[in-house]
Amino acid sequence: MAFKTARLVFVSTPYASIKCKERDRNYYAKQIALEACNIVRQNGYEPISPVLAFMDIYSELERDVVMKNCEELLRVCSYYYCHECKFSKNSKGMALEREWAKEYGLSELKFSLFE
Repeated sequence: MAFKTARLVFVSTPYASIKCKERDRNYYAKQIALEACNIVRQNGYEPISPVLAFMDIYSELERDVVMKNCEELLRVCSYYYCHECKFSKNSKGMALEREWAKEYGLSELKFSLFE
C-alpha cells in the first residue's frame, strides 16, 4: 500500500480530447492544467498534474504508459480534482481517472468561484 500525503491532490485535466491542431495541443493542455493547479493551490492543497508531468516526456503513442503512470500517481494522493472545461466531458482519460479515484477511495474536491 502506497503512503498517502494529507494534502496531495491528483488534478485531472484533458489532453487528447482537446480539439485543435496537433502542434497546439500541448500549449492548450498546459494552460488548462496550470489553471486547475492554481485553483487547487489557492484552496490550500498541493496539486499533482499528470498533464504537466508527462506531456513533454511521452508521445500520444505511449498513452498506455501515461495512463498507467496516472494510476500510480492517484494511489499516493488523498484527493482528486476534476477540472471542468469544454474538453472535459469527452475526455476518456479523465473518465478513467475518475473511476480509479473512486476505486482507491479518494475524496473528490469541488471548488467554486463564489466561495
